[in-house]
Amino acid sequence: MAAVKPLGERIPPKTGRLMSYTACEVVGGTSHVADTEEPAELAWIARDEIPQYVPYGLLEPVQEYLDAALLS
Repeated sequence: MAAVKPLGERIPPKTGRLMSYTACEVVGGTSHVADTEEPAELAWIARDEIPQYVPYGLLEPVQEYLDAALLS
């Protein structure tokens, strides 16, 4: 993965931890979780599956980025 654009930060209600969101592009290799404390897993999901993983909604700049990227 290569970082493309920082999208923002917030403290999600479920974890209470500061999360930083960055848009990335796949450049090769195999995805894996490098942090042993959080998150617990990595999943490639379809857009309509997002609410199953993030029931409280995405950070607005993240949602806007995905909307623009997935509609182009």
